[in-house]
Amino acid sequence: MISLLLLPLLAASAARPHVGEPAPAFEARTLAGKSVRGESLRGQVTVVEFFASWCTPCKESLSEILAIRESTKAHFALMLVAVEGDVPALKDFVAGHALPAGSVVALDGEGVLARAFGEDRLPTTFFVDARMIIRHINRGHGAGFRERATRWLSAMLGGSP
Repeated sequence: MISLLLLPLLAASAARPHVGEPAPAFEARTLAGKSVRGESLRGQVTVVEFFASWCTPCKESLSEILAIRESTKAHFALMLVAVEGDVPALKDFVAGHALPAGSVVALDGEGVLARAFGEDRLPTTFFVDARMIIRHINRGHGAGFRERATRWLSAMLGGSP
């Protein structure tokens, strides 16, 4: 059985991280059964999205993030954080989306990483720069998300997309 436990490297604080602050340090088990550390994302712009396979707005948000990447050929890392423990449903969800090579799907069925990031709404999307600083946070999904995300990623990637 794949462990759904996330092992925080730093004690989770009650305060949620804000724009301009470092992303929380973490170690997580992935859907593929490997371990990933937050530090491994250093050096690349990363979109971190908290989601659940049953969440319709999450599906819409991920579809728009993937469309931005495809239409602009932007090079950013993608880390999806599943806040549920239904591994078969997660595998079906991932299989239904053409995730770019190198994408990470982290398991957070116990909510450890969600608490560290202060996630309280699905989907919640963090835009993290190459130095691991949170540059933008989008809680929920709705009108204007794609335009905001495209603008934010463009600025973070130095004018590209």
